[in-house]
Amino acid sequence: MAIIHFLPDYTVARSGTLFNAISIIQSNHSRAAIVVDHGKVVGVVSEGDILRALLGGSDVHSPLDDHMQLGFCYLLEQSLTDAFPLMLLRGITLIPVVDHEFQLLGVVTLSEVLRWLQSRLQS
Repeated sequence: MAIIHFLPDYTVARSGTLFNAISIIQSNHSRAAIVVDHGKVVGVVSEGDILRALLGGSDVHSPLDDHMQLGFCYLLEQSLTDAFPLMLLRGITLIPVVDHEFQLLGVVTLSEVLRWLQSRLQS
């Protein structure tokens, strides 16, 4: 069964900065944040993206728009069965769940998938 998440814990506005993304990532413990523009998912930014930006000379007040990933994995329904292979093959820890217009409906986290796998192994 999927966990319902409080979506602001996982999202950062496209107009935000690296600092805003760092704050979200630090609070959600998923090593990534979903970038939204008026509720529509437009990208994802990870700890690695932020580290590359900082090592490349950007500062924490740099626009997030310059460093987010526009090509990202997503799901059209909150399915742990579908999330598992994506996370495993791509090494990601957070997947947005969107509708056909990319409006954010939910998220699937790595910890959620690991708990699901653990419960399957125990049964």
